[in-house]
Amino acid sequence: MSSRSEHQTVTLSVLLRRELANEKIERPEILHGQANQSKKGEDFTLLKTECQRVVGDGVSTYSVFGLFDGHNGSAAAIYSKENLLNNVLGAIPSDLKRDEWVAALPRALVAGFVKTDKDFQERAQTSGTTVTFVIIEGWVVTVASVGDSICILEPAEGGIYYLSADHRLDTNEDERTRITASGGEVGRLNTGGGAEIGPLRCWPGGLCLSRSIGDKDVGEFIVPVPYVKQVKLSTAGGRLIISSDGVWDALTAETALECCHGMPAEASAEQIVKEAVLAKGLRDDTTCIVIDILPQEKPAAPLPPPKKQGKGVFKSMFRKKSSESSSSIDKEYMEPDIVEELYEEGSAMLSERLDTKYPLCNMFKLFMCAVCQVEMKPGEGISIHAGASNPGRVRPWDGPFLCLSCQEKKEAMEGRRPSGDRLSSGSD
Repeated sequence: MSSRSEHQTVTLSVLLRRELANEKIERPEILHGQANQSKKGEDFTLLKTECQRVVGDGVSTYSVFGLFDGHNGSAAAIYSKENLLNNVLGAIPSDLKRDEWVAALPRALVAGFVKTDKDFQERAQTSGTTVTFVIIEGWVVTVASVGDSICILEPAEGGIYYLSADHRLDTNEDERTRITASGGEVGRLNTGGGAEIGPLRCWPGGLCLSRSIGDKDVGEFIVPVPYVKQVKLSTAGGRLIISSDGVWDALTAETALECCHGMPAEASAEQIVKEAVLAKGLRDDTTCIVIDILPQEKPAAPLPPPKKQGKGVFKSMFRKKSSESSSSIDKEYMEPDIVEELYEEGSAMLSERLDTKYPLCNMFKLFMCAVCQVEMKPGEGISIHAGASNPGRVRPWDGPFLCLSCQEKKEAMEGRRPSGDRLSSGSD
């Protein structure tokens, strides 16, 4: 007969505590800091750590960081700061497992951005805002962005990743094509006599950006559908820098990283803003958030200097480098075994962004609008695929579904109906 010690049992509660403890050890430590020098008072930030995905367990936590760079006033930036996170979370079913929750984030971010824009525009206010929104769950970093506030990543192994898009019309040919195909116009300000000055703008309205939240007066060609990128870091961690254009108009990504090398997050954010203002002066709100993602078992240590990588290596893993890409930011490409790319998509088409390879019952609530989450009666919703240009690929009776109001918003963004009165604006 075997001895008792060979078959000693462990209670379920002990096993669960061990699993939770193991998960906690594997999770990174998040350290962050922010800095700002204000010119217009239209930059706002959101910094939330230890958010609970499963209320009460103390382990399934995630962190959220947002940068909102307003224009034509601060109302859109403030509204987005206060409502965007809840709108994103509202688009995720509550009973998803951890991996499912992370996989649902890209689609939920799209829905949350569009709902926030739609709700704000219904308030009849005409300001707008760029948004760079970061959710960190374990070693997975998900970034959604509209506008020109840029998020970069320096992994502990070195190099530079770009986790957001630049939606300035001057630098984004795809967005210029989208706007003109939808019925808008792109051109510089005409001062008379044929002379054109300043950056490229979308007309009517005159906005320099192709995507934002708000901007009701500019029309529906300026869309709130975000570029989304999701990556998984190695357990060595890395550093994120999120900054408004006040920083990136003055500093390259490499300069921003080098000027604060060896500094903790708070001091790094302050140093980056200081360097940007010294380089160009305080011509715009200049805001920076620095986030260090570190292994918990190791003390916080300065990140190593970036390893030089040949440009153009493994381009298929990352966003294409355009000859017209943004201002002074040099893009470098990393080897694919250091940071794993999980998702990347920048289309402005909701039918592409809300489609899913996962079972719809797991990704969307039945009889709920996939954007605004309003309840609909069976048969009342409109399929996201309705009016698809390639009906053979999708079935128009398949979900997810939109309510009539969100369907009208979708059609307007695609240039399929007039977007109402538009007022001229010279904002940027």
